[in-house]
Amino acid sequence: MRRRQFVLGSASAFALPLVGPAGCGSSSSNGPVPIPPSQAAVHLPADQYLHRGAPTEWWWHMGTLRSGDRVFGFEINAASFTTIAFTQLMVTDVKNARHLQRTTFYVPPFGVDINGWAEHDPTKDWFAALGSPANVFSAIAVTNPGSGYTSDPTVEIIGGGGVLASAVAVREGDRVSQVLLVGPGIGYTSLPIIRITGGGGSGATAVAFHSYATMSAPWGDPTQNMAVKARLVDDPTLAVVDFDLNFSQKGPPFIVFGTGVTPVPGTSGGHLQTNNYYYSLTKLQATGTLTIDGERFAVTGSTWMDHEYGAFSTPDGPVKWILQDMQLDNGVSISNYSILGVTLPALNERRESNATVMLADGRTYYEPSFVTPVTRTWKSERTGRVYFMELFVEIPSFGASFLVKSLVDSQEFALPDSPVYEGVSTVTGTFEGTSVSGTAWNEQALK
Repeated sequence: MRRRQFVLGSASAFALPLVGPAGCGSSSSNGPVPIPPSQAAVHLPADQYLHRGAPTEWWWHMGTLRSGDRVFGFEINAASFTTIAFTQLMVTDVKNARHLQRTTFYVPPFGVDINGWAEHDPTKDWFAALGSPANVFSAIAVTNPGSGYTSDPTVEIIGGGGVLASAVAVREGDRVSQVLLVGPGIGYTSLPIIRITGGGGSGATAVAFHSYATMSAPWGDPTQNMAVKARLVDDPTLAVVDFDLNFSQKGPPFIVFGTGVTPVPGTSGGHLQTNNYYYSLTKLQATGTLTIDGERFAVTGSTWMDHEYGAFSTPDGPVKWILQDMQLDNGVSISNYSILGVTLPALNERRESNATVMLADGRTYYEPSFVTPVTRTWKSERTGRVYFMELFVEIPSFGASFLVKSLVDSQEFALPDSPVYEGVSTVTGTFEGTSVSGTAWNEQALK
């Protein structure tokens, strides 16, 4: 359940639909009943492409990569809303318990074309791209917020060999919380100097950096030979990470909810404005390289991609949720989520949840389940948020129970007002009476 809605200056409200698709989540007395493929509302390859007019859309790669005995979690997310686009990039080096991450915003009309940042025509090669590998100036990071600002200061962009770049400062109280690159300009061959002046305050500083995420695949079947390249500049250390990865799906797509669609209450308009569409590729065979601070690793893995588009719940009442994605060694893929309501669960408190389950042969189910945070929590020093490091998941209709454990505690996107936990994990347990294990993902939005 990956939903982001940001308000500039106060990144606000992750939201989820409050109901699942009609007719799902029921089991017969003889066991769970698969959802007929004819009920699927998403169809590949066409729905891999951009849906013009959708209020939100994103392609989200994440999972576990290995290089010899080294294990890395990663996330490469490119997303758009009607008024802004963003990337979320991260890597977790498990051996060194090191987590690098950043969220970068792209502002239309010059920073991103909301209707053209990804290919919408399924007769052409597919792509999605935010930022540019060629124009090396793509974003600005605040290194000191300063104080005493009573009006928005001016942002000057000096040097770098390019022209036409422009930026605006965003204040939170009397401090500069963000500097948004409104237009990246053209021709930048080096990073310019950023100077913040005026506004009645002092001390605010910022630096330019180069970040991007590009995804592409040949026409015909864009689930195969998908090239994903990205550059992450860590917040706040500015350490540089480069991704150069290739993905090919093995087997059928994972249709979330069994149908791939759920209505969103309180919306109006056409089907893209009133429904949320959601599918995943849960068996992507990954190869390529990962470079951290100049150290290059050849990596492989079986990873996961979400593609979600359409409408989402409004941010009037921010929704809390926890989600666990699992890739089991018996070929089963599971996505389990729970909407938490007004109060967060305590450790060892069992909550109702729902699971999409796809067997190795492609049969897909949407089943009631339970999730219980167990053992321990982790508190972020940057945001003060507390997250669950281990979750016990039960799917009674499959006689299934699992323990999902984060491999590293600190795996947070530390947005000021709406941080989210995105953590590479492992899973162990039983499914239909047989012991299983595998890779997993732990997502929590607990605002």
